[in-house]
Amino acid sequence: MRCDGHTAQLACLWRDYQWNRIFATLRRRPSHGENIRVISGALLAILLTAPSAGAQRGGVRGAVERALLRLEDDWAAALVARDAGAFRRLIAPEWVYTDERGQMGKTAAIKEFTTGSDTVTAAANEDMRALIYGNAAVVTGVLVTSGRGKDGAFRHRYRFTDTWIRRRDRWECVASQDYDIPPRE
Repeated sequence: MRCDGHTAQLACLWRDYQWNRIFATLRRRPSHGENIRVISGALLAILLTAPSAGAQRGGVRGAVERALLRLEDDWAAALVARDAGAFRRLIAPEWVYTDERGQMGKTAAIKEFTTGSDTVTAAANEDMRALIYGNAAVVTGVLVTSGRGKDGAFRHRYRFTDTWIRRRDRWECVASQDYDIPPRE
């Protein structure tokens, strides 16, 4: 357990105090009653300091998840802004995109996202979840878009799955799949 931060330092001090007390008692050849107190103290020390270690691991994992979800939100903002530069930064060179119309690569998709006939005026993500596997992650969610197209105003809800890889100290999307969720009747 790392002893960073005020709460963690107090937990470490208390743990160290407990262990020192336990070892001192064991060196004296304790009675049966003292053995029970020593074992109880040891278990309490372990239980009280273990959540701090788990929280630190969760903190790193939580930071990675927040970074990935922020990248997904950057993607939605790039749709509205028609920002080809943002898409070039987010998408890996070998990226592949699949939807109900078929499959396309990075260049064709960026062209469609930024110069197509539809103008996205609002885009937001819902129900996002990131599954992290070291330097790889899968993000799922729903992208809600609205705007105007050749047939007038539109509103779409796309269920998506994006696969991200961390390389050269940054996350890049290597594969995306989505489909337009049919409206409920």
